[in-house]
Amino acid sequence: MKGLYIIAAVTMAGVSSIFALLAEIETTYGIAQSNLGWIAGSAFVGALITQLWLARYADRGYATLLLRIGILSSAFGLLWFGFADELWQFIAARTLLGAGVGMIIPPSRRFIIISSGEEQGARLGAFYGFYLCGFVFGPPISGALTILFDVRAPFFVLGIATAFSALAIRGLVIPSSDASDAKKKRLLIKLIYKKEMIAALLVVASFRYSIGVFEPLWAPHLNNLGAGTMLITLSLTGFALPMLIISKWAGALSDRFGPRITSLLSAFATVPLMASYGYIGSIPLLMIAAMPHGIFEAAQSPGSQAAVSDAAGPDDAAAAQGLGEAVGSVFSLVGALSAAPIYVHLGAGLAWLSSALIMLALLAASWLIHPPVVHRD
Repeated sequence: MKGLYIIAAVTMAGVSSIFALLAEIETTYGIAQSNLGWIAGSAFVGALITQLWLARYADRGYATLLLRIGILSSAFGLLWFGFADELWQFIAARTLLGAGVGMIIPPSRRFIIISSGEEQGARLGAFYGFYLCGFVFGPPISGALTILFDVRAPFFVLGIATAFSALAIRGLVIPSSDASDAKKKRLLIKLIYKKEMIAALLVVASFRYSIGVFEPLWAPHLNNLGAGTMLITLSLTGFALPMLIISKWAGALSDRFGPRITSLLSAFATVPLMASYGYIGSIPLLMIAAMPHGIFEAAQSPGSQAAVSDAAGPDDAAAAQGLGEAVGSVFSLVGALSAAPIYVHLGAGLAWLSSALIMLALLAASWLIHPPVVHRD
């Protein structure tokens, strides 16, 4: 399991470097701010394709193979990002990186779910913690490399590191499901007919929609307020560091109270914070407001994953996680493609506020479809 944690941390460091350096890429290569959403959104398209098409095969004995292909795809995507200098190249490289992440996450979560017993939430929280570790340390490393060399350097370094992370799973074997192939062919249709699954997926959708909005807006928004590259990268560290510190504990809340109530209430708590970002004109205050947002997301993410797992059952763990990630990718794509134009044409206030209202609608629908119940140990 430690190998999966290492892969999550290194891969996310590469992903967050793009997140942190979008404003720098915009300036260096002359890309219009309204087009940054296409770079961010292309990752979610790549992830969507692999999650819907390939995730189910992680339940059929191909989990380790998917992991290895996903690592290589992520590494090549990062290296291509370093060589790119035109919009279409950045889009293609980001698509390849997104596809790689889409092949890494479902089999990793499958192994954690089937091997964790009653500590499913805590283990998913620990996995998310290492994922966040990459998010915490990736941006400042990328910022420092950009200042010392140029904007290409972080992608070369992290691309090579991602390729070498494959060594961490060289002895890993993930068992397949005992379910029949006939069942698997109808699996996704059966899953989406469950109200418990739909309700859990709506929480995932809200969370991932917010990520889609964040990626093209956060760095340019801070840049417009006067922040430089290093401060922007440190702001992302400040956002993610509290999540990293409490991730395992936050994941264990799902084991104690139930994943539905944990993920839903923590998701509701992020809505007013999301709405406030466009109306805060001070960079320090904006960074402070982002910290509790990160803390709530530390409980929301493993809780929503566990809720999806509970709705599906252990035999279909990877397929269900793939479905959850696919739904999340769709909403991330919508968020990424819509947020940048709204920001450019209607301003920061409406861009962040409208995003918060969409999150609120998704969460309210989830509550109405399947009201949560507290389950105490």
